[in-house]
Amino acid sequence: MNFINELKRRNVIRMAGLYLVGAWLLTQVSATVLPLFHAPEWLTQSVVIILAIGFIPAMIFAWIFELTPDGLKRDAEVEPEHSIAPQTARRMERLIIALFALALIFFGIDKFVLAPKREAALVASTSQTVKAQTIASTKAAISDKSIAVMPFVNMSSDKEQEYFSDGMTEEILNALANVPNLAVTARTSVFSLKGQNKDVREIGKLLGVAYVLEGSVRKAGDEVRITAQLIRADNGFHLWSETYDRKLENVFDLQAELAGAIAKALELPLGLGGDAALVSERSTDPQAYALYLQARSAYRARGDSVKKSIELYRAALKRDPKFAPAWAGLASSLAVLPFYLAENEKHLIPQLMMEAETAGKKALTLSPDLLSAHIALGGLYTNQWRWALAEQHFKKALTLNPTDPEFYFAYTDWLSSTGRFDEALQAAQKAVELDPLAPMYKNLYGYLLNYVGRNEEAIAQLEAGYALAPTVLYLSRNLTIAYFSAGKIDDTKRTAENFFKALEANGESADSIAAAKHFYEVIYLIAEDPSLYDSQRKALGENGSILAQAFPTHIDDLFIVVGKMIDTHTTGVDPVVLLRSPYFDEYRKDPRYIRLLNKAGFDDEGNIR
Repeated sequence: MNFINELKRRNVIRMAGLYLVGAWLLTQVSATVLPLFHAPEWLTQSVVIILAIGFIPAMIFAWIFELTPDGLKRDAEVEPEHSIAPQTARRMERLIIALFALALIFFGIDKFVLAPKREAALVASTSQTVKAQTIASTKAAISDKSIAVMPFVNMSSDKEQEYFSDGMTEEILNALANVPNLAVTARTSVFSLKGQNKDVREIGKLLGVAYVLEGSVRKAGDEVRITAQLIRADNGFHLWSETYDRKLENVFDLQAELAGAIAKALELPLGLGGDAALVSERSTDPQAYALYLQARSAYRARGDSVKKSIELYRAALKRDPKFAPAWAGLASSLAVLPFYLAENEKHLIPQLMMEAETAGKKALTLSPDLLSAHIALGGLYTNQWRWALAEQHFKKALTLNPTDPEFYFAYTDWLSSTGRFDEALQAAQKAVELDPLAPMYKNLYGYLLNYVGRNEEAIAQLEAGYALAPTVLYLSRNLTIAYFSAGKIDDTKRTAENFFKALEANGESADSIAAAKHFYEVIYLIAEDPSLYDSQRKALGENGSILAQAFPTHIDDLFIVVGKMIDTHTTGVDPVVLLRSPYFDEYRKDPRYIRLLNKAGFDDEGNIR
């Protein structure tokens, strides 16, 4: 006790408090200020080490010496009646309070002013680094036999002739896609850059191609002038250019001529029986063709635009009932429309599926080898769980064009549903590589990556897709799920709000949206305290098993959820993909699992029946 009193009398304890508060403040200031001057990391570490080493000498100094009016003296030399230790103690206490106040002020400034700026700078720096790495890796992977056909510019005085320049782009793109060994960036990606006036070198890096084809179309009366130029993407050098003046009646022949000239300029053999074989089927009615192009754009945008695409396809077919690609497009749009219907419209699904099948079959009647028709029917039959029929059309599509991204996109669902998850991931990745700016391709790839636990990769794909199409319901939903799977609750809450807005925009009822919001509130609670799962499940009543969608380790509930989804199936593969996912790896012989497989159209071993 006497020792403690002596420490107090000699102000050693106060010196300790003063030293520690001052050292903490000095350390924080050093850690903040020194990096601004690009000081080496060892300098900040040295400050901490020196202050730590100095603590003991400071305490010894305070014990031995005392501050007097005549300066520092050894404590033993100061008479008690001449000591000013009590006054020094009060000064030290005031100094401690002042330093502590400064520390609090600095803490507040650092947390609310400096830290956000540092984080923003770090994010910017990291983004630049990732971007640079991505560009470098993309550049390394770029094949010399790759090209992007940019949308031809409409130079006509009549802006309504935009369809004509777009059609020119479409046909050249389709023609070059048939050139052996030539990688051609798909339509969705190139058309997403329309009107952006990006530098050709930036386009090359963004799309991962060695060459870029640019062009323009000027139409006046029955005369048309088409210019095209081939550019090396890495340096912007023009390798080839040509101008074609033709009568409008010969424009479709001109498209084949252009494709052949470009392929020759690239020194790639066509490997086909003539340029005309490269050109796809088209309508002889320009207005029908214009409507068809508009419909394709609307379909690829998804969301509310799917309904618009159906109207446009039907308008095109009214003008030209024998236009097979429009029938195929109509089949695709009708087949995906159920995914964008509000709950009160779901009763329309059976009729839509019948109409989609009729349209697909009509397309094949008119053109038995039409790629888009086989893809449309393959996707439709997959969503209907008619696995064998779907497989027939996918096999045919693969022989027609093994580089079509829409094929790989549709085929991914079939592969994952039939238990070939690794191949499904490869197909989904292939679709993204072929059409890197198509948001729905990124959505599907990210969705599957999340199932196999590759959360960060899933988030990267879904964030990129969401940035391209933030209003599409499935992108915001799947990104929210991916964030939650990765344990990123703050990000989950942020994107969940966007998901609720998308539900509202999709026409969902207030009750459905309220139920979705309540579901997320519950899973946030369980994520914070997993022991609440059973009580929250009970509180949800007969629908409590739905929590297993967020917490799939509760396998009994997951069986119930998948069973309900399979029993109420109208279209789509989500419940089958979930059943085939790694969550059920340990339960492949479970009677419950086999029963669900059988309901989905497979035998006990999971093979197509």
